[in-house]
Amino acid sequence: MEPREYEELVAKYYQNKGYETELTPYTGDYGVDVIAWKGDERIAIQAKMYGNSQRKVNREAMMQLVGAKEYHECNKAVIATDGECMLDAIEVAKRLNIEILYLDSSMEVILNNDSIVQHDEANMVSEISSPDSGVMSFDEMWKKHIMPLKGQTIECDGLENTIIDVDWGGLKRTTSTGNVGRIKIEEFKYAYNQLVEKGIVERTLINQHAKRCSSGIVLVLAQVPFIEFKNKPKRLCLKKK
Repeated sequence: MEPREYEELVAKYYQNKGYETELTPYTGDYGVDVIAWKGDERIAIQAKMYGNSQRKVNREAMMQLVGAKEYHECNKAVIATDGECMLDAIEVAKRLNIEILYLDSSMEVILNNDSIVQHDEANMVSEISSPDSGVMSFDEMWKKHIMPLKGQTIECDGLENTIIDVDWGGLKRTTSTGNVGRIKIEEFKYAYNQLVEKGIVERTLINQHAKRCSSGIVLVLAQVPFIEFKNKPKRLCLKKK
């Protein structure tokens, strides 16, 4: 199961409980993946599919969800995950009245897919996957071009990294200086979606969102066949057909 499919699973879970649901756009979701409502209750739900990774939901995710809940004018917040939450994250959730829903990604939820409400703009990225365009959804790109990098040494613009592991939580690497670090998948998703929407994304913009790992993000995404790196200024561009 891919992250977007997990979000759909969460939506179906709430539909089975009598809620109407809405999947937020795959880009610009402002920290909420699913909105569910019934009567006066309106729930902001963040889906974290970490079951097949070593990542755990942290307290930062809980704190961010509170602001996202207010932005989407909801009166309840839920973190849905198939993984685990860190102890301090659970404590923060209790204090901020955030519900934690443990939903196994292998769970079968039988429901008519037509009942899932989606914004039209949600298809801007997640549904673009034709060979003619050379552009695909983030999940598809990650699975097809980034996951196979595991065990490889990659280079770009004089930088070299060895990819130790890749999963749906992010990427673990060894830098050219021998440091071992992990980059969250959300950081890649932000850069990629900016690139797909605008055709170009500068490293300075990535650095504003993902400090200390922008060079790694550029290095990894530059390995994708339809993405190229350009210098002065350092940036990623979609290759022209």
